Amino acid sequence: MRRRLHALVFGAAVASAPFACRPDLGDRESRITRTQVLAVRGEPPEAKPGETVSWSLLVASPEGPISEPRASWALCATPKLLTENGAAGAACLQGGVRPIAEGVPTAAAALPPDACALFGPEVTSADLRPRDPDVTGGYYQPVRVTVTDGAETAVAFGLERVGCALANAAADVTTDYGRRYVANANPELGPLEATLDGAPVALDAIPSGATLSLRVSWPAEAAERYVVYDLASRALVERREAMRVSWFATDGSFESDRTGRSEDELETATTNAWTAPRAAGTTHLFVVLRDIRGGVAFATHALVTR
Repeated sequence: MRRRLHALVFGAAVASAPFACRPDLGDRESRITRTQVLAVRGEPPEAKPGETVSWSLLVASPEGPISEPRASWALCATPKLLTENGAAGAACLQGGVRPIAEGVPTAAAALPPDACALFGPEVTSADLRPRDPDVTGGYYQPVRVTVTDGAETAVAFGLERVGCALANAAADVTTDYGRRYVANANPELGPLEATLDGAPVALDAIPSGATLSLRVSWPAEAAERYVVYDLASRALVERREAMRVSWFATDGSFESDRTGRSEDELETATTNAWTAPRAAGTTHLFVVLRDIRGGVAFATHALVTR
């Protein structure tokens, strides 16, 4: 019997409880011990109903990245209940979906015309209430991905930001919002830099057991400015995207599973400490950069310990 593994992945940097219980394997989130979907990336990361989005994956295994994962894709078609806390409702695991593609590493589809009704503020049924936006004013269409790797199956959800109408705002504010708001774009991820005691270290010549300082960066324009409707003041407020980096590796250990910069920090880089394994060999490292509106960038690296 195939062993089913549930891995919940977010396309947006929003807080949410796990959709399903995960077994306690005694490992940190950053350690790759099984096949996992680490990121679901939409291009573009924000679209209006009817617009086409292409999705790609970052899938990791203990042996390294899976470059051509066998994935089944679907759009959730049923909103989660108000009592559910996950990224998607239980119905999205039980058949309440619109299939997109089967057994392919990438997929493309138009966002459903009712995306803002099901997952946003534009409800058309008395049985549903308008969904609340996240802190950036965003609404999200869940994308379900099921990856099969040998005897293992991993299920993940990406969140595609949907351009919905501004809710509960005066007409002049809505007009101003339409003029000023710019849809999100995916960030870019710079190269990985490694240093030991302040001196650069080649990624293919890392001393065994050494603790390195790892640094990744992004262009200044990647942390985009955007406007959000503030309910308290009933006005538009300009914000700047916070940036978060999630770190994963098949061996060694990180000081932190996640690092990043808040919207008030102007720095365009983040660092983490990684302790290399004592045994010689290759460690596969995965870096996932997310902006707070759902943009994603990722990279993989091979670190050779000698």
